[in-house]
Amino acid sequence: MKADMGRKYRAYPTEAQDQVLTGWGHTVRALWNVALAQRIYLYEQRGYTLRSAEQCKHLAIGRGEIDWLADLPSECGQMVLTHLDRAYTNFWNPDHPASFPAFKKRGYRMSIPFKGQRVEVRKLNRHWAEVKLPKLGWLRFRLSRALGGTIRNATVSRDGNDWHVSFGIHTGARLAAPNGLPACGVDFGVAASAYVSTETAPRLMPPSLSKNEKARLKHLEQRKARQITYTKKHNQGKYGGPVCARRSVRSPG
Repeated sequence: MKADMGRKYRAYPTEAQDQVLTGWGHTVRALWNVALAQRIYLYEQRGYTLRSAEQCKHLAIGRGEIDWLADLPSECGQMVLTHLDRAYTNFWNPDHPASFPAFKKRGYRMSIPFKGQRVEVRKLNRHWAEVKLPKLGWLRFRLSRALGGTIRNATVSRDGNDWHVSFGIHTGARLAAPNGLPACGVDFGVAASAYVSTETAPRLMPPSLSKNEKARLKHLEQRKARQITYTKKHNQGKYGGPVCARRSVRSPG
């Protein structure tokens, strides 16, 4: 079963996990660059095309001699080499717009791939869940939507200062057959969940807040209203409004 849909969530690693993931991210980047340089050198010097099956043997030898390479989970390194194979395949495919595989700079987006067989997810509550990764343990993430399928792979990435975890999901969903109707545009927002160009009224999402969440929202709205009222009165008094008392002016002498 191949992944046919992706899911991405905001991850919240601990300080120790952040350091480990940062180190793994640099290791993945260095492994990609070394593997790409090796392939380019062999092809230019000998006309030999190197693939991931042979490079995985070199990786196993390197893990026994280099500590920082051995710290990276073995399946992560194997998936990096597999992704490099896919990049070459896409480049040689005339119907694919991919360019030749490029070296990754230090400031490049960090990304650590994992196999789905080594990943375990457990739900904590409506909004939070954890994913268990090899050599890292349980990583907490915000469950903004349901997974909705079988996990085939996982990737932990860093965008700026934020970590994310992405899952490749097999849902078994099939593309719907064309219905023959004209195309339409859809806008998604906050006040209106969805607005379809061919309809006159917006589509509203059913209420999803619990009883306690509704009470909390009402309390915050009342607090906001009191703050706005106080600010208006304070500004009126400060800038000479009716609340401001006039100061008496004494005549000289």
